[in-house]
Amino acid sequence: MPYEPSKHDIRASDAEREATVERLRIAGMEGRLDADELEERIETAYASRWRSELESLTLDVTPPPERLRPLAPVFVRPARRLNGLAILSLVASFVWGLGSLAAVIMGHAALRQIERSGGAQTGRPVAVAGLAIGYVGLLTIVAVILTAAA
Repeated sequence: MPYEPSKHDIRASDAEREATVERLRIAGMEGRLDADELEERIETAYASRWRSELESLTLDVTPPPERLRPLAPVFVRPARRLNGLAILSLVASFVWGLGSLAAVIMGHAALRQIERSGGAQTGRPVAVAGLAIGYVGLLTIVAVILTAAA
């Protein structure tokens, strides 16, 4: 007669089958099972469909495994990190010419990323500093070009 599981029984997973086989092997190494009985129980474990079948294979030879208790939820604010484009904007702002233009572009991109990150990224003051120095550099270049043209 095939095994009829109770309505509350759950199907066994591959990981649970492997854990049961490992417990059986340990019981065999400890001398609790002879080689024939160990082989028979391992075959039964791999053929088992229900958790209760797996539990019945090890009840008489090893203590039951400890059930994992669900942990209480932990509410931790994710670590905030400095936006990389904000740093690059500030660094590029000190290079006159194309560096100033790159600083302005990266500064605006950094501010947009920081705003969209929902608080996961920081660096707004760094990006603003890169923007300010970049704009001053661009204005200086424009002023030099206009002065030279006049």
